[in-house]
Amino acid sequence: MAKRKRRQKIDKELARELKQPDEFVTGVMQLQEWANEHRAAVVGVLVAIFAVVAVANGVAAYARSRAERRHTEEYHTLKAATETLFQAKDKAKAMEQVEGLIRDASDRTDRARLYLTQGEMLLEAGDPAGAVKAFEGALATAREPLLKNLAAFGLAAAELAQGKDEQAAKRLAGVEGPLADLARVEQIRIALAHDNAGEARELFNQLEGSTPDSPAVATARQLLEGHGIHLEKASPEAEAAG
Repeated sequence: MAKRKRRQKIDKELARELKQPDEFVTGVMQLQEWANEHRAAVVGVLVAIFAVVAVANGVAAYARSRAERRHTEEYHTLKAATETLFQAKDKAKAMEQVEGLIRDASDRTDRARLYLTQGEMLLEAGDPAGAVKAFEGALATAREPLLKNLAAFGLAAAELAQGKDEQAAKRLAGVEGPLADLARVEQIRIALAHDNAGEARELFNQLEGSTPDSPAVATARQLLEGHGIHLEKASPEAEAAG
C-alpha cells in the first residue's frame, strides 16, 4: 500500500510538471533561435540538428516515463542544461554548470545528451578541440542509435571547424538512420568545397537512389547546380527500365 501511494505521488508530481510545459518549450524554441543566429558558418546545418533533436528527444522520453522519481530529477537536469544555454551571459560559468550537470547525471543516456549540449556550447565558444572531447563523451555514453549519430555529427562539425574536412567526411559516412540523408548532404558540401565534382555527383546518386523522396535530395541538387553541376532527372520510362 505504501509503495502504491508513493508511486501515485510521483505520478502526480511528474504529471503536474508536464502539464505546464510552456516555459520549457519556449526555452527550447529560444535555444533553436539562439543556435540559428550564432552558429559559426563552418558548422552549417549541424548545430541546429543537435539543439532541436537531442533536446526534443529527451523531452519525449521523459513524457513517457511516469513511474520513478529519477525521471523527474533527470527531466529537471535536462531542463537546467537547456536553460543554461540561453540564460547564461558568462559562457565560462555556463560551461562550469553543464560540467556539474554531467557529473551529477545518474543515467548514461542523459549524460550523453548533456555532453551533446556541452559540445554545442564549445563550438559556439570557438573551442572545437574542447567540443571534440565533449562529443566523444557523448559517443562513449550514448546507448540510443539516434544519440550516437548526433554525436558523430557533432564530431564532424568540430573537425570541420579544425579544418579536418577529410576526417569529417569519413565520420559523416558512418551516420545511419534518420540522419543519414543529412549526412550525405554535408558530405556533398565538403566534396564541392574541395572542387571534387565527381565525388559529389556519386554521393548525390547514392542519396537519390536510397531515398528519392527525401527533401535532402532537393537540397543536394541545389548545392550541385549552384556549383555548375547540372543533373537531369531520369524519365519514368528510364527508371522503369532500370
